[in-house]
Amino acid sequence: MSQHFGLMRNKRLPGFRALASIGLLAGVTALSGCQLDKISGNTTSQGLIQFINAAPRYATMNLFIDDTSALSRPQPYDSGSSVYANALTNARKFRVTAGTDTTTIASTQLLVQNLSVYAMIVTQHATGAGLLILPDTVSPLPSGQVGLRVINASPSAGPVDFYLTSADSTLTTPVATNITFEGTSGYILAPVPSGILRLRVTAAGTKNVLLDVDASSLTNGQARSVLLMDAAGGGLPNTWLAIPDRG
Repeated sequence: MSQHFGLMRNKRLPGFRALASIGLLAGVTALSGCQLDKISGNTTSQGLIQFINAAPRYATMNLFIDDTSALSRPQPYDSGSSVYANALTNARKFRVTAGTDTTTIASTQLLVQNLSVYAMIVTQHATGAGLLILPDTVSPLPSGQVGLRVINASPSAGPVDFYLTSADSTLTTPVATNITFEGTSGYILAPVPSGILRLRVTAAGTKNVLLDVDASSLTNGQARSVLLMDAAGGGLPNTWLAIPDRG
């Protein structure tokens, strides 16, 4: 499926706005939530896990499914190994370790549904890590609409608000408020852009912009998640990852 995700980060430079065409982040291997073709041809019932390391403290994370090594994943700022793992349907145990250390730093259980896709995101805690699982199989959107969701995986950002506006619209009313760490906005629908569609994330209750993304290239029926993360070394300024959930 297409690897063009229709999202670009707005970077303000003296005198003009530069649009960095970065699909995800510069130099990052593309992630796609539209990967059901990886499992639909198989004879056994299974789902697909998209594994994302959003914890700057850990250079490499290892995913185990029912104690079987599934894959290793560098931080999303680096290109590298596959981000997908197949999991047979039924209740499965997922756990992660860091680097060569065999200690489990986060674990969870998931009832894997057939032909379903899940985003499994490692988040950074003060001690250890968390494991956030979100369904990545999105129902068709109403005609003429696009969908955008913000996922807050940035412990340094604190709670955030989410705005959708035109080009230089003043921030007035957010479409989602007080999205806490490891929380999401849910999908917010908007008409297919005929001009500029601008997604901005601010510190909750303020107009302090933490992230500014141009979503103008989205087309009818497309849905995207914007994963807000700490910088590569931890802390601010925030960085981000686009996850194409549909289309």
